[in-house]
Amino acid sequence: MLNLNEASEYLKVSKSTLRRWESNGIITSIRTNGNHRRYDIIELNRCINTKIIESKIVCGYCRVSTVGQKDDLSRQQQIIESYCVSKGYNFKIISDIGSGLNYNKKGLIELIKLVLDKKITKIVINYKDRLIRFGFEIFKEICDHNDVEIEIINHTENATYETELVDDVLSLITVFSSKLYCSRSHKNKKVIEENKKLFSKDV
Repeated sequence: MLNLNEASEYLKVSKSTLRRWESNGIITSIRTNGNHRRYDIIELNRCINTKIIESKIVCGYCRVSTVGQKDDLSRQQQIIESYCVSKGYNFKIISDIGSGLNYNKKGLIELIKLVLDKKITKIVINYKDRLIRFGFEIFKEICDHNDVEIEIINHTENATYETELVDDVLSLITVFSSKLYCSRSHKNKKVIEENKKLFSKDV
């Protein structure tokens, strides 16, 4: 008998998917005295043999901000590929080159469509900020609603991307100051220059 975490790993689906299948009568579990789920491995194999999960895969997502970071993109791909292989995942990798503030990237759009079409069970990323810079909680809520788990390999602070974060923040300042003062105004240029000086001292 396997517990919820073990059954999730065995079938390579999220725990929320297992709970949903159980509530829909697709799979059954036995409850312990402490009301914890236990799954018979024969029942889990039935899910595999009846091809309930055949079409679903794991998707690894990699991103860098600029073309000059292609070496880092390759490292991300290697880390995620090795991780997925070690977990025994059936996976594909999607890569993007573009700012974490840009939500119109080809790879990200493909990833969102896979989530909404319920074609993947997990998204594997090396660092949290590789997915999107802002709005991660909203993206996660969409994934949870579609039974897709976001699996982050490294939870430590990603110091390598400090300069990239500064560039993203400066981009936001530029956009909003342009709207406030007009793009060609002296005041707008001054705001941008002063913020560049401020951030250059901290990096």
